[in-house]
Amino acid sequence: MRNFLLGLFAFLIVLQGCQSKRVLLNEKYPNPTYRQLLELHEQWLNSIQTFSAKGRITIDSPQFSGNMEANIFARGKDSLLVAIKGLFGSSVGKVFVGKERFIFYNQYDNQFLTGQKSEFDSTNFLQFPLSLSELQQVFLARDQFNVLKKEKFEKQPDGYFLSAKNGRFNYNIYFDPRTLLIKRIEYLNGDQLLFFKEYRQFTEKNGIFFPRVINFVRPAEKQGISIIFTELEINKPIEDQVFKIEVSESAKQLIIPSNNS
Repeated sequence: MRNFLLGLFAFLIVLQGCQSKRVLLNEKYPNPTYRQLLELHEQWLNSIQTFSAKGRITIDSPQFSGNMEANIFARGKDSLLVAIKGLFGSSVGKVFVGKERFIFYNQYDNQFLTGQKSEFDSTNFLQFPLSLSELQQVFLARDQFNVLKKEKFEKQPDGYFLSAKNGRFNYNIYFDPRTLLIKRIEYLNGDQLLFFKEYRQFTEKNGIFFPRVINFVRPAEKQGISIIFTELEINKPIEDQVFKIEVSESAKQLIIPSNNS
């Protein structure tokens, strides 16, 4: 028994030593350049192959304000399903956004709409003040850049700051000092702030950090959406059936003019 306890004690010491050797990114890159931070961001985006979560969504806009529960599933870069729950977990509505097509099913009113994503990209669904593309970008904390031209980069007491631009936007990007991931990003047209996103409470799942809180705000339009993930999993298999929306045979198909009409 004594030998067993000694062996167990030695094993725990070795295990603790192995855990303490795990190197965080801010230790590996004590003084990162802005290029390294952008490269790490791109690596982080590519590391997330599947995403499943439960959360609470708060919407605040002149058109609608309220709270709702949701299940969110994503696979790859082009498949996102958001399923809204009502009282007692009843289904209220779903929207699936794929690479080229989408389907929106309002289960409460038994109506649906489907079509090419490019033709309805500016259409809002489920009371979200977001386009179809923005749904993917906001719910999955995705900020993808082409070539950025640096204007200013500096280390600040609470992280790193990068001001940059490309042909479409100017950006103010704030990086978390611990994870070296983006914690706030502002999209500007010249000096005008179009919208900003905030990522808070990074938690580690399956070796990957992800924010438990996401805020998206359009100040001029007084529109905002906040997502708080109560449960989340990263890179765990998701069955194909999850992304299939079964529409009732009695459902009415909505006819809405597309952006190209």
